[in-house]
Amino acid sequence: MSNTREIYISQAFGEVAQLTELIEVSATRDDDADGIATIEILKDLIAEGREDANEAREKLHALRGRRAAYRHPSGRVMQERTAFRLAMLRNGFQPLLTDCKRPIEKGWPKHTVDEAEGLSWDRSALLSTGVKLDGDLAVIDVDVADASLVETLADALGKSFPTLFERGLVRHTGGSKEAWITRVDEPFRRLASRRWYRGSDPDDPAVPKHLVECFGSLGTRQFAVDGPHARNQAGEVIDEYRFAGGASPATTPRAALPVLPRAAYEQACDLFDEIAQAAGLTAISRSRGEAELRRFELDADTEIETRDHGAMTVAELERHMRARHNGTTTMRCSGSFHDRTRVRTDSHLINWGRYGLGIYDTMTETTWHRRTRAPSATFAFLEQLKGRNPLK
Repeated sequence: MSNTREIYISQAFGEVAQLTELIEVSATRDDDADGIATIEILKDLIAEGREDANEAREKLHALRGRRAAYRHPSGRVMQERTAFRLAMLRNGFQPLLTDCKRPIEKGWPKHTVDEAEGLSWDRSALLSTGVKLDGDLAVIDVDVADASLVETLADALGKSFPTLFERGLVRHTGGSKEAWITRVDEPFRRLASRRWYRGSDPDDPAVPKHLVECFGSLGTRQFAVDGPHARNQAGEVIDEYRFAGGASPATTPRAALPVLPRAAYEQACDLFDEIAQAAGLTAISRSRGEAELRRFELDADTEIETRDHGAMTVAELERHMRARHNGTTTMRCSGSFHDRTRVRTDSHLINWGRYGLGIYDTMTETTWHRRTRAPSATFAFLEQLKGRNPLK
């Protein structure tokens, strides 16, 4: 047997061994694309005399190089999403196991993830990953379904704070909505613009709503950053999280993110209000600055238009809710008691809780209560202290 022939045989055995390893690795992954690619390469390699054998070898080397990136330093092969999570951890971020955008681990706000736990998620069927907002992390969530409005806001805010887009992270799902991930000099809970829309019915589900919210670490918050974003009714992935320019928590050290003043986040909300108004949109929410999540403005004779029982006063609603086993069953109503344009009787939820009767506005995430149930001045002062940065 010639030396050349022996070399070819040795090369073939090596390539088959590499292909076998790749097939075994692909069997541990939910996505079988690598397995399919490996089989196609194998077909080309064993087709003696075919010109595409060399091309197949190039594909094999490229595929092996890509798979090598998903190997733990211990030698253990892991899922691509696991490599992403561990890279996040090394970069100073806290990864979370999520189902699309929803965290599923109990107690995650107070839990600290380490490498061993992140590696243990490798066999989980959950494909998405979130990042916990802790310490100085903050996000400008541009929940705006109009690309021109997003671009106008980015241009305006970028002029005042250029490092936001020079060194910050821009997450999206392929559409116009974006999340700008940076750091802040003074942690906060939540800031929000007004919610804007076009048309005559703000509660019409088909009418896009536009809002800019900013989240800091003083609230319990996380943001999904990798994997599926949404699925259809058949369970198929509709879109996935992506990052502009490839800069993500897995590739960027936390310390490299720009530190913006709290005023930058306030300005983002104010700017969007100005941009939306100039574009002819109509505002739903009237709140400004630190968003109000509870409003104690209902009186006994305030009239509420319910979906199933017509108009009822707050006092009548309270008696009705108590009669229904302390209000365990949710009712719906319109928002005409606080905004005359909010006439749909399925837009607000009526419930019973810590402050008695509560009417929750699903659009603005505000709950309305009886004026007489408002916390005392002392309690309000203590709540304000909780929202301050203890390091200042």
